[in-house]
Amino acid sequence: MTKTESDLLDPPSTTASDDDEIEYPSGGPLKVSLRQLAEQELRETPARRQRDLQILRDMIRCDRDLECRMDDAFLVRFLRCRKFDCSRAHKVLRQYYRLRHNNTQLFRDFYPTFLKATFERNLQTVLPDRDPNGCAVFIFKGGQWDPYVCTSEDIFRANVLCLEQAIMDPVTQVTGLVAIMDMKGFGFTHIRFCPPSNLQKVVSLIQDCFPARFKAIHIINEPAVFGMLFSIVRRFLNEKLQQRIHFHGCDKASLHKFVPPEILPEEYGGFNGPMDNSAFVARMYRNDEVFKKDAEYGFKIRIKG
Repeated sequence: MTKTESDLLDPPSTTASDDDEIEYPSGGPLKVSLRQLAEQELRETPARRQRDLQILRDMIRCDRDLECRMDDAFLVRFLRCRKFDCSRAHKVLRQYYRLRHNNTQLFRDFYPTFLKATFERNLQTVLPDRDPNGCAVFIFKGGQWDPYVCTSEDIFRANVLCLEQAIMDPVTQVTGLVAIMDMKGFGFTHIRFCPPSNLQKVVSLIQDCFPARFKAIHIINEPAVFGMLFSIVRRFLNEKLQQRIHFHGCDKASLHKFVPPEILPEEYGGFNGPMDNSAFVARMYRNDEVFKKDAEYGFKIRIKG
């Protein structure tokens, strides 16, 4: 990352990465315990990281039509999400940029302050504390989304921006992400505004196009009508992701078996008051210029798929 880009980037919260040994957002040293986890789960070592970063750069340079960030901080995300398999990491990186290039309407003006009205609805956030496995916890109140106020495209964009902010943290790159989808209030109106093509993009993002390790997706407060939507979504899910989706209904105790109440908002039986995304969103706003700079990269010709 260039000095200019580094200066633009807002540092993580202390609850996200609270050790001085972690260089954020560089692709450099990890805290000792995190380094051990990275080696156990991702086969990452300092020597392998440097070797594979160079291999990945060489692969990218062969993509004559792709202009890509080449700094360690960016590229290591793709290596970590595919356990340092360079070929698979390169494939995710290409799909990451392909999704953006072939869906320009979704990624135009793709920076946090442009979606301020959406974020002010307090529908999505990443919690300040992590689950017992060290995963960052993303919450989306899908059932409270008003499609007459926020388009499905803006909801998609806002959620992806939250995930982009989360994976800037090397801790999250190693430990992964857990998502909680609160579907209380979800109804037929929402289904009308969720065409299968949009649902397919969401699944494609999670499975193939985003440099994060999605460890679990918890669906809570889902009404019967949500089953209609999920029956469509299921067609696009691979077996691995299907096994990581958990349905809890209105049973908060069931959710607490995976995500403890100590880190949850009170809506989910937690001890931390009502969900408030203001601190997390403020951090994203301060990174506006980073997101704008990232939008300058990508494929320079039309890519099919």
